[in-house]
Amino acid sequence: MKFLTKPKWIYGLLISCSIFFFSSVLAGDPLITRHFSGAWDQPEQESQGIILQIGEQDGDKKVGIAYWFTYGEDLQTTWFLGVGPVNGNEINMKLYTAFNIAFMEGNVEGNANVVEIGTLDLVFKNCNHGTATFATAEDMIGSGEFPIKRINSIYRTRCSGGISDDTPSDRKPEQLEVSLQPATEDGAGEGKAKFWERPDRTDFKVSVEGIADGAYSLKVCEEVVGELLVSAGEGELAFRSPAGDDLLEMTFDPRDCKIDLLSGESVILTSGDAVLSEKDNGNKDKGVKEGIEVEINLENTGVIEGAKGEAEFEIYAEESEFSIKIKDVPAGSYTVVVGGVEVGVIEDGGKIKFRDPARGGSLALDFDPRGQTIEIQNAEAAVILNALFPQE
Repeated sequence: MKFLTKPKWIYGLLISCSIFFFSSVLAGDPLITRHFSGAWDQPEQESQGIILQIGEQDGDKKVGIAYWFTYGEDLQTTWFLGVGPVNGNEINMKLYTAFNIAFMEGNVEGNANVVEIGTLDLVFKNCNHGTATFATAEDMIGSGEFPIKRINSIYRTRCSGGISDDTPSDRKPEQLEVSLQPATEDGAGEGKAKFWERPDRTDFKVSVEGIADGAYSLKVCEEVVGELLVSAGEGELAFRSPAGDDLLEMTFDPRDCKIDLLSGESVILTSGDAVLSEKDNGNKDKGVKEGIEVEINLENTGVIEGAKGEAEFEIYAEESEFSIKIKDVPAGSYTVVVGGVEVGVIEDGGKIKFRDPARGGSLALDFDPRGQTIEIQNAEAAVILNALFPQE
C-alpha cells in the first residue's frame, strides 16, 4: 500500500479507515459480483489505482464502473472513467476522459470536453487480485497493463467469487429441479439436476444412474462446468457458493439453462427443452402437503474410520423415492436395515434406491423410513453408520 505514504489523490481518504483483505480460494475463474466493489491499488505504481463499483443497468444487466486515478506528465492528478458490461470474471469498458473543465464548473449536458479515448479491461483471478489492460491512441497514455490488488471492500461483506454473492438478503428460499433423460431413443440411464438458493448459500447438484462407468462432461447453458465421474453406474457432481466441504465453487447460474451430460462430443443425458423449475406435486387441489424432501447424513459409529453416508426421502404427487449412499468404505457387502428390518444390500460402497412405483432398476419402496432407525452393517453385522430418520 505504497500510496498511503504519499496520499496524492482520493485514496488518501482511506488513511483513517480500516484496511483488510479477503482470503478466497476458488476452483476456477471467479464470477464478478457486487462484492468486487471497492478500492483497488496498483502495487507496481506509486499512489495510483482504481475505485470500482458493480452496478445494475437496464433492468438486471450487471455493469462495472471504474474511476482510474493516475498522473499526467505534469504530475497533476488525472482520472479516467471506464464503463462497461460484466462478463464472468471480466469487465470490458469504454474509457473516457475530460479536459479544459474548470473547478466547480456548472454541468453542461453533452459536454464536448468529455470524450471516449479507448478501452479498459479488468480481468480478475480471484476476489483480491486482477489485471487491468488499457488501449488508447493518445501519445501520453498509449497502451499497457498493470496488476491491481484489493485494499478495501463494502462494509461487512465477504467476497467468495461465487453466484451467492449477488443473492439479495431478503430472497426467499427457492428449490428447483429438472430431470435428465436419454438423448436418443435407444439410450439408457436417467438423472436429476437440483438447485437450492437461500440468502446465505446456493447449491447445485447433478446426479445420474444407469449409464456406463467413466468420465462425463457436464454442460450448462452450452458451457462445460465440470467433469462427472460415474462408478457402478452412478455418479454426481455438486457445486456450492460459497464453496465448502470439497464442493466446487459455483460461478454460474443454471436457471433457465439446458443441462447436458456428454461422453466426448455425444450427449448422453439431457434436460431437453425443460429447465429447472418447481416440482409439480399434483396435490394442490387435494388438500395434501406440497411434497416432502428430507436429506440427512448418517453418523459414523467408529467401526470403519472415515466411512460416510447419507439418506434421502422424497414424496411428490404419486411417486415416492428413498435412497441411501455410502462411501469411503472397504470393498464388500453392506446390509441396509430400516426399523430393524433388512431391506437391501449395498456393494463396495455405492447407492441403493427404492421407488414407489418401482422403475429404472430401483427396488420397490414397500416401507416408510420416516421415524425409523437407519443402519448400515458390515459383513460381521457390526453397525458402521446409523441415524434416526426424521418423521417429517
